[in-house]
Amino acid sequence: MRRLRQSVAALLAASCLAAPLPVCAGQVSLADFAAPVTEKPAAPFVPVTATGPDEVDLAALYYYADQGQEERVQAELARLQLKFPGFEPPKNLYMPAARRSMNEQPLWALYEKSDFSSIEAEIARLQAANPGWSPSEDFSGKLARRKIRVQMTAAVAARDWAGVIAAGEAIDPAGEAEIDLLWMLVDAYHETGMREQMAEVCKAILFRQGEARFPDDLLAVTLQKAAQDFSAEEIDAVIKALWPQPARVAALAPVTDALLRRRVADFTANDALTAPLPEADLQRLAAQSDTAGDDILFGWYFLKVKQLPSAEQAFGKAMERAPGAEAAKGLYLSLSRQGRDADAYRWAAGHLDLFAGEPELLMAALAPRLSKPELGALEPQAIAAYSAAIGETQSADHAEILGWYAYNSKQFAAAEAWFAKAFEWQEKPERLKGLALSYLRENRKKDFAALRSRYGERYPDLWAEIASAPPPRGLSGATVGKPAAGDASGYAAALRDKRYDACIRELQRQEDRGGLSAEASLARGWCFMGLNRSSDARVAFNAALAGRGVTRQDAAYGLALAALRDKLTDQAEAALSATPLSAVRDREIRAEIYWQRARAAFDIGQYEQALAALNARMQLVPEPTDMSKLRAWAHQKLGHKAEAKAIFERLSMHLSDRAVAQGLTAVEQSQR
Repeated sequence: MRRLRQSVAALLAASCLAAPLPVCAGQVSLADFAAPVTEKPAAPFVPVTATGPDEVDLAALYYYADQGQEERVQAELARLQLKFPGFEPPKNLYMPAARRSMNEQPLWALYEKSDFSSIEAEIARLQAANPGWSPSEDFSGKLARRKIRVQMTAAVAARDWAGVIAAGEAIDPAGEAEIDLLWMLVDAYHETGMREQMAEVCKAILFRQGEARFPDDLLAVTLQKAAQDFSAEEIDAVIKALWPQPARVAALAPVTDALLRRRVADFTANDALTAPLPEADLQRLAAQSDTAGDDILFGWYFLKVKQLPSAEQAFGKAMERAPGAEAAKGLYLSLSRQGRDADAYRWAAGHLDLFAGEPELLMAALAPRLSKPELGALEPQAIAAYSAAIGETQSADHAEILGWYAYNSKQFAAAEAWFAKAFEWQEKPERLKGLALSYLRENRKKDFAALRSRYGERYPDLWAEIASAPPPRGLSGATVGKPAAGDASGYAAALRDKRYDACIRELQRQEDRGGLSAEASLARGWCFMGLNRSSDARVAFNAALAGRGVTRQDAAYGLALAALRDKLTDQAEAALSATPLSAVRDREIRAEIYWQRARAAFDIGQYEQALAALNARMQLVPEPTDMSKLRAWAHQKLGHKAEAKAIFERLSMHLSDRAVAQGLTAVEQSQR
């Protein structure tokens, strides 16, 4: 529970959105851009479309151009520009009528299939057969739009958020009529932590005026997305700005419920909030609650306000709907705080797998029973889980508890090992006493004498207690194993053994106790990389840059790798500039930077830039075949037929590849 509060509180503390409006200066806010409240009803949604002359309006212009009557062409152009401000002469105005009326139906058929490579091949074929012809503006414009949609949709499906952002660069949020494309950008900015950019897109959706305004239900969905990153107070301010009487807007009901859930979670996570929420709001939310997530939300709320039976009921419902670690922990705490220790122990011991990620809570749940062996033998799996949690957390207190459990059940070798480990982690006389008693019960007189010789002066009163200590009770107990050889605890060992979750938990405990060194922050970065949490890794590596020498160089290297994993090539390059790396590492990072830039430039049709990036990369390392294929296609797109053909022919000599064969065919067709 405490860790849940700390994690949510830390999240809010990292954002100015945790502050009441107006937000702190210089930080992004949705409410800052709220439109003035108006009593006029919202206009129906009409997509924004460009206005211009239709075929009838243009008929005379084309006729005069076909007849070569240039004076009348200019007069007609002047008339159209007066009628349609901003109108520009059509690019195909002086094209022969036969070529101008080229049948584009094959192109449209390929367009419906989103077969872009075939479209490009067909355009090249038609242009070769009809010099001077180019696709109509209608087709070219719609093709560009279709490419954007396909690229963004594919990137969303792959959770390639950097790819979504790159594909959406051509979109103008202020005028974009297809709101689902804007939502893709909102999701991508949310996932990559780019809150300012996310706010800009949300503002562009929410605060349109007149006929450009989106319908209420679409605005409500946008607000639900914004609520992931902005406070309930800010969302409320936006609602009041958009709707004079929000209670009458049916589409806002899901937003209102989402904000209420947010307030419940914020109340639970913030120790400074003590006043319970309005009962009417809680009852309304409870009436429609039908998910384990809502049950868990209520469970933590009831725990905080000390309505323990209600908390037990809520967590119990969550376990019935979707058993999980959060519900299991909450139910244990509900039982424990009601003083039902036996029930709490049975619950924890029966769900050890769900407590695996919370070693402190697991130890707290099992320890009371270890101290009362007269209640019966513990389950072997409970002892094994307790031992593992001790090793993971380096808890001297719990190592001592396990030592006494082993001692009282006459498992003296195990007792000796756990007392020794507890004393190693934190010296206390009781732990030394347990170790000494274990030596005596094992009849290891030399070891006992050496222990007394070493610590006799430091703990002079302890040895009389040891001499008069009663023998162990000899109660039956589960078998206790010794600590893992070599001490598999600590973040360094966890990182070495690729136990990345354990590594992160240990480092968090160290940070809670007083901060992390640059070396520890570096280890945290590598553990986050092992968990594919590259955004968190960048934060950790940035902190590790405060170190010196090898630590700083390793941190810069890790930061560059994490940035490249998220396709943030500028950040990777900045990391190289901040701290020089070894020649091998520098070459590795720069090669990947150039490759990512080449791919990004190619995908948006900037073929010259793609070739420039590939050329820069080739100066560093040899070029593999997949990059040579991209190079050949870039030349083909630019009309460099000889260069493209030479590369495709070279690749075809030792590679059987469909893309290479298609490239050769495209080059040969364009040369006919």
